[in-house]
Amino acid sequence: MVDYPAIALRAIGTDETVVKLLTNNPNIDMESDEADDVFDRYLYDYAYVDGTTTESEAYICAETDVTIPKGANRQSFFNSLLYITIVCHKNYMKLDPTLFPGIGGNRRDNLVRYCDNVINGSDLFGVGKLTLKSVHSLAAPIGFSVRELVYEVPSFKLFGERN
Repeated sequence: MVDYPAIALRAIGTDETVVKLLTNNPNIDMESDEADDVFDRYLYDYAYVDGTTTESEAYICAETDVTIPKGANRQSFFNSLLYITIVCHKNYMKLDPTLFPGIGGNRRDNLVRYCDNVINGSDLFGVGKLTLKSVHSLAAPIGFSVRELVYEVPSFKLFGERN
């Protein structure tokens, strides 16, 4: 489970549309250093953006939560949630229609859409299909806008066969 955020971010960071939206480069070569830099510059497996972040960019963060039922033992089932958080500076929200023709809406909501296309229904963790449970806005540092996608990871035993 400690690897879940990195696995999710690896899948998101190799999606061409997501990379184009993060870098603001609709012609990005996915084999370029610029595309590879996405992993260091825009994707984090922890809550990266705080009140000291001032860059007019977008970021994607991934984290997990685990709920272990009361009275659980080593063979108990547990529930896990994957959180994908899209953080976008308000100055970076608007998409230039000359760069991104045919893509309506703002950058943050398009990142939400394309991240969901990657994650929802996928079997990234090898325990069953991830299911989108909610998308909601969160309180954001000044100058940013935040949306969070919450996915349910299928339950399985801590030590044993999956459900």
